[in-house]
Amino acid sequence: MERSLLKDGSPEESIDYLRKWDLRVVQSVSGYRFAVDSLILPALATLPKGGRIADLGSGNGVVTFVAAKLSPGSQVVGVEVQEDMVKRAKKGALLNGLEGRVKFILGSYAKIDSLFPPESFDYVLSNPPYWPRGVGRRPPERERYLARHEVAATLDDLVRAASYLLPSKGRFGVIFCAERTPELLERLRANRLEPKRIRFVHPKQGSKAQFIFVESVKNAKPGQCDIESPLFIYDDSGVYTEEMEYLIGVRRGCGGS
Repeated sequence: MERSLLKDGSPEESIDYLRKWDLRVVQSVSGYRFAVDSLILPALATLPKGGRIADLGSGNGVVTFVAAKLSPGSQVVGVEVQEDMVKRAKKGALLNGLEGRVKFILGSYAKIDSLFPPESFDYVLSNPPYWPRGVGRRPPERERYLARHEVAATLDDLVRAASYLLPSKGRFGVIFCAERTPELLERLRANRLEPKRIRFVHPKQGSKAQFIFVESVKNAKPGQCDIESPLFIYDDSGVYTEEMEYLIGVRRGCGGS
């Protein structure tokens, strides 16, 4: 990944270049910046070849952009509650020539029924805030606080929104903190989203899982769920594993995001 300041010399925003997908993402220098989980999410998802994809909590647009590249026949819509990040995502859409295929809407998925009609998307993606309000260290910047903590919307709001947007057999792909796995699976099933693929993501071999990726299907019968082999981010020398390099296109030795 390459990084540069915007051409106007602004000290507040930068452009990050993702070589694998030939994408540029406009980000705040001091506010919220995407991390590696945002790249893992669309790379693991079984996105449709066409139709409509929603990205709930789209931030600066990185998941939306990668999904658009991986599913060139689809229209992808990002929903984000923070106005500054929506503005940056729209800048990114122009930089990437995707303004005809991606759209960003300012709003909260806690009020999803005011934004879209029911069953209006074929696939829903989300890399939501991981921590409930009041849990963990609060970042000093409000932008990062809203992105990492359930202030504007909760996990329950997210899963309800995904179920609302999907028709029967539609799919929901989410990456979340591994330690909240029981809560996530409980909420999915309570909203008619049956987990069908699960993959845990570990910093390295021998470490506890940091993230969980779950792909669920609306109104699917309970039963078979594929627990896939773990994904390890780094090898013992501290660089990206070969699989991570393949998934996100960052050269080995260039760890971090």
